Amino acid sequence: MLPGRLRSRLLIGLLVVTGVGLFVTALVGFLTLRSFITDRLDAQLTLAAERAMVRLDNDTPPAGVDAPSPSPYFVALVEEETGEITQIYGDTEREDVVMDRVTAIPVEELRGYGSSGRIFELSGQDPDVPPHRATVRLRPDSIMVTGVPTNDREQYSQQLVLTQLVTAVLLLTALVLAGRWLIVRGLEPLGRMATTANQISTGSDLSERMPESDPQSEVGRLGQAINTMLGRIERSFAAQRESEERVRAFAADASHELRTPLTTILGYAELYRHGGISEEAMPGAMRRIEVEAGRMSRLVAELLELARLDRSGSLRLERTDLAEVLREVADDARSLRTDTEVTLDVPDHLECEVDEGRVRQVLANLLSNVTEHTPDGTPITLRLRAEDASARIEVADEGPGMSEEDLRRARDRFYRGTRAPGGGSGLGLAIVDAIAVAHGGEVDIGSTLGAGTTVTVRFPLRHDNDEA
Repeated sequence: MLPGRLRSRLLIGLLVVTGVGLFVTALVGFLTLRSFITDRLDAQLTLAAERAMVRLDNDTPPAGVDAPSPSPYFVALVEEETGEITQIYGDTEREDVVMDRVTAIPVEELRGYGSSGRIFELSGQDPDVPPHRATVRLRPDSIMVTGVPTNDREQYSQQLVLTQLVTAVLLLTALVLAGRWLIVRGLEPLGRMATTANQISTGSDLSERMPESDPQSEVGRLGQAINTMLGRIERSFAAQRESEERVRAFAADASHELRTPLTTILGYAELYRHGGISEEAMPGAMRRIEVEAGRMSRLVAELLELARLDRSGSLRLERTDLAEVLREVADDARSLRTDTEVTLDVPDHLECEVDEGRVRQVLANLLSNVTEHTPDGTPITLRLRAEDASARIEVADEGPGMSEEDLRRARDRFYRGTRAPGGGSGLGLAIVDAIAVAHGGEVDIGSTLGAGTTVTVRFPLRHDNDEA
C-alpha cells in the first residue's frame, strides 16, 4: 500500500479506528431510531386501543373509514372460550397473515397481556409481512386485540443503515486518499533523517546533521536531539583523535628526550671500555655521565608526575591558606635569587580547598621558568586574588616576553620554545596545566614581546573564603 511499514501501519490503524467509530455510530443511530419509532408507535397504539374500547362501548366501529383511528390499525375481537376471531376492524394489509398470528397466541397468554396491559411484538414466519405492535384489552364478553404495523420503523431503519453504509464507504475512500497524503507528508522529515543517518553510519563525515524541521513538532524535537547527540559524538571522536595524536607525539618526544642522555652515557661507557678516556679526562667524563643521568632522572620523574596527574584521585585536597603559601614561596625566591626583586601582592587571608604540595609545585615551576628564560635580575611579581568563585594566582615577569608561536605551544609537552634555552625538559608548564585541570581550574598565559610574561592559574573556591 505504502512504502515503509510505519506508513502502512499508520494508515491501516487510521482506517480501522475510523471504521470502528463509524460502525459504533451507525449501531447507536440504528438502535436509537428504532427505539424512538417503537416508543412512538406504542404511544399511538395505546391511545388507539383506549379509543377503540370507548367506541365499542358505544356500538360504533372502533377502526376503519368511519373510525378516528388511522386505517393501518386493526382491532380484532377474540372469543374467550374458543380463541376464534369474531370481529375484525381496520384496513390492515395481508389481514389473513396478521390474523393467523393473532390466533396462534393461546387465549391464556392473551389474558395475561390484557391483565398487564403490556405491548408486545406480533410477528411470524412470513418475512414479507412486517411485525405489528399489539396490545390486549379484556372485555366482558371477548378479548380485544389492537395492533399497528411497524412498516415505518423497518423502512426508516433500513434507509438509515443504507445511508450510513454509503457515507462510510465514501468517507473511508476519502480517508485513504487524504490520509495517505498526510502521512507521507508528515513522515517525510523522518525519511530525510533516515537518509542522513545512513550517510553518517556508512561514511566518515560526522559533520552531517539532520535537516531542519519545526522545533515545536515531535519530529523537529527529535531532529534537534539527534543533532545534539551527533555534535557530542563528533566532539568525542575529535577529542579521541587529538588524544591519540598527543599520545603518539608524547611517546616520540619522550623517546627523543631519553635517547639523548642515554646516548651520551653509552658513548662514554664505550670509550672507557676501549681505553679512549685517559686518567686526566676521567673526572670530566664521569661528571658528564652524572649530569646526563641526573637529567634523565628528572625527566623520568616529571613523566611519572604527569602520568599521576592524568589519573583521577591523585590529589589530596585540604583547606589551605593560599596567601600564606605565596608569602613563603616569595621568601624562598628572595633567598635563592638575591639579585632579583620579588614583589608580593596578596590579601591577608584566602582559603581554598587544594592540594598544597601541588600548588607549591606550580609556583616552583613558574619561578623556575622565569629564571631559565629571562635575564638575571628580572623583577618578578606574585599576585593572589579571589575572582568569580576562583582563586587567581599570577606570576608575572618583566622579561623579553614570548613570540606568538611560543605562546601558542607553551603548554605542549617537551616544547622548549625559541627563547633563550635553559636546562629544563619542556614539561614545566605542562605539569602546571595538568595540576590546574586536576583541581578543576585552568591556566592562562599572556605575553608581549619586550614587556614580559604573565601566567595566571585559577583554582575553584570550593567553600566560602575568609578575607581579612
